Amino acid sequence: MKRLTLTALALACALATAPALAAQPAAAAAKPRLSGCYDGKCKFTFKYVVSFRISSKKYGFSKVIVYKADAKTVVVDTGFNRRIGGRVFTAGGNVALWEGGWGNLSGLKFRVLKVTKLGATLHFLG
Repeated sequence: MKRLTLTALALACALATAPALAAQPAAAAAKPRLSGCYDGKCKFTFKYVVSFRISSKKYGFSKVIVYKADAKTVVVDTGFNRRIGGRVFTAGGNVALWEGGWGNLSGLKFRVLKVTKLGATLHFLG
């Protein structure tokens, strides 16, 4: 009888935690995996400001920052600071685009596929 009670208790605990475990993959899917963007080719959806490393040998800069400026506009920013001879210079640039817009920063081509109130989807073509 004790063994049956422990088994029933374990089953009840497992069933109670199952909805919480099932919710985790959905929450994890909301954050894009950007490690694959290093070569300049990737597609992702974001809700918050995201940044990722990129090949500086190929594009001349090593970091890309993507964010929504307002409800319709997405900004792709490659600004960075470079120290030359003891002085700091800001280099790079940014492009603000609406849905369907194309951009190109030092050969890094990208397109804004979709913009919603919550986020946006971008496709980097390298």
